[in-house]
Amino acid sequence: MKWFPETFRSRLALAIGAMAVCVGLPFYLYIAQVYGQQLVREREQALNELAESVASVVSLNLEERLREIGLVARLSPGLASAQPGDTDLTATLDKLQTAYPVYAWIGATDAQGVVRVATGGLLVGRSVAQRPWFGAGLRGNYLGDRHKAELLQSLLAPQALEPIYFIDVAVPLRSSDGQVTGVLAAHLYWRWAANMVASIVPSKSARQQIDVFLVDKAGHISYPDRVPGADKVPADLALGAPQVLSSWAEGGRYLSVALPVPEAWPASPLGWQVVVRQPLDVALSELHALQRVVLSATLLASLLFLVLAWWGAGVISRPLEALTRLARRIEQGDEGVALEAEARSAELRHLSAALKGMASTLISRRQALERSNHELEDKVAERTAELARSNAALERLARHDTLTGLPNRRACDERLVLEFERMRRTGLAYAVLVLDIDHFKQVNDGHGHAAGDQVLRHVADVLRQQLRSTDFLGRSGGEEFLALLPQTQPDEALRVAQKLRHAVDTAKAPVVAHVTVSVGVSAAAAEQPDAEMAVRVADDQLYRAKQNGRNRVESSFMR
Repeated sequence: MKWFPETFRSRLALAIGAMAVCVGLPFYLYIAQVYGQQLVREREQALNELAESVASVVSLNLEERLREIGLVARLSPGLASAQPGDTDLTATLDKLQTAYPVYAWIGATDAQGVVRVATGGLLVGRSVAQRPWFGAGLRGNYLGDRHKAELLQSLLAPQALEPIYFIDVAVPLRSSDGQVTGVLAAHLYWRWAANMVASIVPSKSARQQIDVFLVDKAGHISYPDRVPGADKVPADLALGAPQVLSSWAEGGRYLSVALPVPEAWPASPLGWQVVVRQPLDVALSELHALQRVVLSATLLASLLFLVLAWWGAGVISRPLEALTRLARRIEQGDEGVALEAEARSAELRHLSAALKGMASTLISRRQALERSNHELEDKVAERTAELARSNAALERLARHDTLTGLPNRRACDERLVLEFERMRRTGLAYAVLVLDIDHFKQVNDGHGHAAGDQVLRHVADVLRQQLRSTDFLGRSGGEEFLALLPQTQPDEALRVAQKLRHAVDTAKAPVVAHVTVSVGVSAAAAEQPDAEMAVRVADDQLYRAKQNGRNRVESSFMR
């Protein structure tokens, strides 16, 4: 299958269309990368500013509530010595609650934790000594974390199905001499958090799917009361830098910001955080819309350029196609055709003239080329024959030892496999002889390697003269030789081995006059796992011959 068009017209149209894509693609990538990163930074900054605003308002509101209760404690000295149910003090606290509906309950206790006066007379005469805000209020100003109403739930909203949550504010009550005589405390409705956040969060945040959470120090979401699918923020949400998280319980990727709420009263820290998040695909919706516009424009421009290029290429290619048809006729033997075509450009007229001259030159040279081809074919045949002879010589060199002329180790291995397969096929066994020149190292050390080479050639010649034409003799390495005796029984193999040993022993060797060989003999068997098994057995027997004094024959079947 050809993926790239062959015609000039198609290639030109494709090239211009590709150029249009190459122009639009960098712009598309720029939008995806540079503008996308810039947009993410802007969204991060906007979320960070929103989180800072919410955190600041929450902190200031808590601080204001603490100042209000402290101011009431200072401006109402009668609270320090209030009698149970004092109507004037009760009226004062009721007015404060009416002015600030955020207060669910305001009350003053004595030093033992018994409520003396309270808004609506609620809990008067009851002990609140076990409440955390009472003990903390005796020691100083106190802000408490969100908690469920314990004593007031049934009094404030007996029919409510959902629990009421409070924030505790408490300050100590002091007598004129500065002694702590009780605690002035207030419970803030938790719904004030929704009012504060609503006053800060822009109205377009819902459309942009921006979520604002108030989170306690344990990571639990305090506001809003219900978050679909989650009640905690992700554990890997870090304070400070905006980040993209995929670990929200709802799934998906969110651009998230977490900032701490400044402590309104550092002596009783709350450890709150403000978390603002927005789905990443919503934050990048403008980028995606712009990418779609750019991609559509690029594709339309590419299509338009493709159509224009196709038309223009057709105008240019028609004379070329006419010249091609004329050239085909000349190729088929119509040598009288004139290579002329209607050409509107100087380049095409020059091309037509050049082709006409080229055609006449080619026709005149064709016959000369045919003669040259015949001569070349003769030379190729001659070179091929020479190459075959050279390959045969190389094949012989690859399988023969250059010193002795015997087959080398590679040829030995090949012949072993051949004999082993023949034995398994025909059932006719063969014998293996491994021969090694005794004390050959002394020859090299005492007379030099040149003398050692003469001894190797001498031993090879003696062994070769004693073997049958059907036997195989090779130099398997160093001073070691391998002989294969096809269709030979063990007693006959021992006789041949002794014959070879005796021939070497009695023949006069060059330089050293006398050399001997040790011989290991084994018989191949069809049950052996491979062709090397018989060679390994013969090697072991050769080792025995060396140990038993050299110049001798040992075999695996000798009695």
